Amino acid sequence: MEEKYHLSQRAVAETIGTALLVLVGPGSVVATLTLAGKAVPAVTGADLLGISFAFGLIIAAMVYAIGKVSGCHINPAVTFALAVTKRFPWREVPAYWAAQVVGAVLGALAIWAVFGHSGIVLGVGMTKFDPHSSSWGSAIFAEGLGTAILMFTILGIVDSRSPGDLAGLVIGGVVIAIIMIIGPITGASLNPARAFGPELVSALGGGKTFWSQLLPVYILPGLVGSGLAAVAYDFLAKPRLVVMPVAEAVTHPDPGPRETAAVQ
Repeated sequence: MEEKYHLSQRAVAETIGTALLVLVGPGSVVATLTLAGKAVPAVTGADLLGISFAFGLIIAAMVYAIGKVSGCHINPAVTFALAVTKRFPWREVPAYWAAQVVGAVLGALAIWAVFGHSGIVLGVGMTKFDPHSSSWGSAIFAEGLGTAILMFTILGIVDSRSPGDLAGLVIGGVVIAIIMIIGPITGASLNPARAFGPELVSALGGGKTFWSQLLPVYILPGLVGSGLAAVAYDFLAKPRLVVMPVAEAVTHPDPGPRETAAVQ
């Protein structure tokens, strides 16, 4: 795919995409808790399904909206895995990571703006795990495995031999499936930026924070899991390596201006 967009344009696209992901995804968690009030449990199985669909649908929408521009990584773990397997230049990784982190913070700030102080009280959609009910090992494994499944699926659907038009639906769909399984354990971040943004904004608003969990559970396992999944996919499928594979999969040639039929 011929590159059409400057790095600055792609970085802005990543910022917007990650911001909307955080606003809608974690924002749906805050909305669910707001509606639940004092109900016990605050989040039911049906609520978890609704939250997972919010994440899946916004990711699908972003794949089609900005995939052609930036590749719609909106996730530092995805950018890392693509760089590891030579699908993305390492020199552009810092710009993408910075854009994603800024976007995640902006998305979390938007949650605060929408829900006010109650958004801070309800956690801004932060991901965390309860060490009293789940071990650190289980949480680390869950996040690493979940991100690996996501990355393996992304590479599978954007492989030039796969039906690329389905990329958004497949990627969004697998996110729904992953959240349904590991959401009750860790909140299913699957995305270091998504984990960091709400954490920072909660700190800024005087809310609870779980900084000790961020690096060992929500950052490192995702990077390792996505990298291993990308290497595994290449070993198994032996694909033709393409720079910006998501962008190529969802981009069609511009048909150019169409003639407008005269109105009789």
